[in-house]
Amino acid sequence: MVKNSRARCFPTLVAIVVAPCAWAAPWLAPGDLALRHDIELLADAGVLRGPVTTWPISWPDVARDVNAARLPDDASAALREALMRIQSAARRAAKTGFDGFGVRASGAQDPDPLRTFSDTPREEGELELQAEWMGDRFAANLQITGVTDASDDQTARFDGSYVGVNVGNFMISAGWMERWWGPGWEGSLILGSAARPIPSVRVERNYTDAFKTRWLSWIGPWRASLELGQMEGSDVVVPDVRFMAARVNFKPRPWLEFGLSRTAQWCGEGRPCGWGTFTDLLIGHDNTDADFGTNDEAGNQLAGYDFRLASPWKPLPLVLYGQFIGEDEAGGLPAKFLGQVGAESWASTPWGALRGHVEYADTSCNFTRSEPILGCAYRHHLYPQGYTFRGQSIGHSMGGDGRMYSVGVMLVRPRGDTLNVLMRKADLNRGGAAPNRLKNVEVQYNRAFARGELRLGLGFSDFDVEPADGADFTGFIEWRQGF
Repeated sequence: MVKNSRARCFPTLVAIVVAPCAWAAPWLAPGDLALRHDIELLADAGVLRGPVTTWPISWPDVARDVNAARLPDDASAALREALMRIQSAARRAAKTGFDGFGVRASGAQDPDPLRTFSDTPREEGELELQAEWMGDRFAANLQITGVTDASDDQTARFDGSYVGVNVGNFMISAGWMERWWGPGWEGSLILGSAARPIPSVRVERNYTDAFKTRWLSWIGPWRASLELGQMEGSDVVVPDVRFMAARVNFKPRPWLEFGLSRTAQWCGEGRPCGWGTFTDLLIGHDNTDADFGTNDEAGNQLAGYDFRLASPWKPLPLVLYGQFIGEDEAGGLPAKFLGQVGAESWASTPWGALRGHVEYADTSCNFTRSEPILGCAYRHHLYPQGYTFRGQSIGHSMGGDGRMYSVGVMLVRPRGDTLNVLMRKADLNRGGAAPNRLKNVEVQYNRAFARGELRLGLGFSDFDVEPADGADFTGFIEWRQGF
């Protein structure tokens, strides 16, 4: 069935089992909590076969599975509703050509810098215009956002814009795309949405089909992503740093998913940028304990792994997950780990689908020890700005030396409106000159309204010291409309 459908539709950009075989967007972008709930619910039920911890997720891979899905008679109402919502989204996107215009407007009071998977406003005022086009092989999205009081002095942004071309089973694209690598809900230790997207060229696998050879078929469905980006050209100590990110994740069992990730900063003003430097970076010759001086070091790297383990017993709706990222290297393997662990569960209720999670994250090196190494994570002597882009952490939004406990509960109604409650307690900047403690509660509500979508958020943060010096209320209102 898979081979036949792919043969019918290729060389189109994205293909599914049912016609038409082209799509208005190649990816499901990160940021939508209800969408992620539906995707994970379908994956844990065995409807989606591919990995689900590398965002954006390939639309054709998802669409092929949901359009071929047949649920058992005893399937829960929550699972049936999730399948209907994803199938409906697939039908809406199943067209080529110009997809119309989109508008987003938001206003926020003290936007939360501790960003989670949810795509909340970054600045106090934002107005976004978007236009998308899809052809048989090419795709393009133009997204322009104007902001007020920009935190990085960029009042006009192209975040979300891209051009892409399909080559075989790979998408080659260039642009400013959000990434979320890992199973966490409140952060990714290696590549999350705390920082704005780095302009990059990317290669990603469209379909997650397993290898046919018996030597590799055991890894199951798999995804691969590689990107090369260009960081800030000014306003940092070392400008023009280049960025590399690579990830492979796979599902050797329907209930078990692994991910391997690696990122690197290299080059930059006054730094070597040749092919030899890049190859040294790839093979790991970039540490001062090797036979390299500071001037010859290739760059700064992070690498590690993550997992998502779902209960194989359907009556027990439970997932355990973790992510462990090494800030250093020892013996050719990651070392000085940062860590994140969590658990999530879900249930079908008369009011809709309920999902809850608990999560712990620690961004200090050797986080499991009684005395972790502070002043180590997301820092490097070659790049004084650290593992940041435009002033924000590329990894977890806490930055280095943070520790966070969080509990989240989400209710997804049958028509897709969502209520999300998040509680967090965090120790921030433990190794710095101004450590801080935070207690935080946030509530978000999303629903369709008229012909668009309305999103509301309200938060209460209690800091020990500045910037809040006591209680601080935050909030936002956002409207999205397509034409």
